[in-house]
Order: sequence, then structure tokens, then C-alpha cells
Amino acid sequence: MATNPKLPDFQNPPRRRDADQHGKVQMIRQSKFPWPLLALIVGAAMLIAIIAVLPKAPKVSRTPSAAQVPRQPTAEQIQLTSVRVVPAPLYLDAILHNTGNSEITGVQVVGQFLGKTGQAVGTQTSVVQGAEGGGTTTQDLTQAPIKPNDQRPVRILFDRVPAGWNHEVPNLTVTTVTGTTP
Repeated sequence: MATNPKLPDFQNPPRRRDADQHGKVQMIRQSKFPWPLLALIVGAAMLIAIIAVLPKAPKVSRTPSAAQVPRQPTAEQIQLTSVRVVPAPLYLDAILHNTGNSEITGVQVVGQFLGKTGQAVGTQTSVVQGAEGGGTTTQDLTQAPIKPNDQRPVRILFDRVPAGWNHEVPNLTVTTVTGTTP
């Protein structure tokens, strides 16, 4: 006789297990250390450190109005007098007069060199240096600015003299003047 697999088999009942034959339940030991709390504290500390290190928005400063912008020096307040040529290499020694209201910290000039016929044979740009000790040493004007209504000996170096130059003082044009207000 065939048996139905869905029906329990009453003829062969399952055997009972003794108490020591039951499956043992494994107990998971729990640590007494509060790891989740520690993870939250470390995460919060990292978040605070990241926020502290991130750059803050740049400060927005107001641009100065026309009344607050100091008057900038111009070429009109520069006067070069007593200009003379010192050969090999070509230096021009002169007296620089500051006729303006601001200290002069830098002057740049363009020298136009003329030929024997009066035609321009070349130009060169140079920076004006303060002259000390009778012109034997020079000093940058940023180190020793020329005060308003003051004068100082200066030296201008031209290191590439054009061929055909007539050896006269070149025409000088002040192109850049920098300065500060006292």
C-alpha cells in the first residue's frame, strides 16, 4: 500500500530525544563596551573637524569711493634736471625733483636715442635708481622713497645703446610713477 507523503506516518512515530540529545543553543556573548556610542562620538568629532577646516566665505570689502582713493603720483610731478651722460656702460646721472604731494617709490623712463642726423635710432626702457656716494652706489626707490617737494640724485642705466647714437643725452619720457601718500 502506498503512503501519502503529506500524511504523518503513525506507524513509525519519531523517537524522543533525551535532554542531552537536544540541540544546544549557542549564546552570543555581548561586550560590555558601548561601541555604538563610541562610533557616534567619533563621527561627531570628525564632522566638527571638517567644518572647522573648511574655508569660510571670503570677506567682502567695500571698494573705496572716489573721496577715499588717494591721489596717485603722475609723470607731471617728476622733473629730471642736471642730466649728464656717464659712459661705459651708459648711465645718466640726474637730479629727480618730486613736485607732487605723494612719496615716489618708483619711476620708469623711456630713453629715445637720436642719431647724428637727429633721427631716432632706438628706444630703451629703464628704471630710475637713487644714487648715493656721488653716484658710486644705487638704491631702489622703494627702499628710500623721495618725499613730496624733495629732490635726490638718481642714476638711469641703459645697457643696450643703439648703433649710430650721437652720444648726446637721450630724450627722456617718464612712463610710470609709483608712490604712496605720506
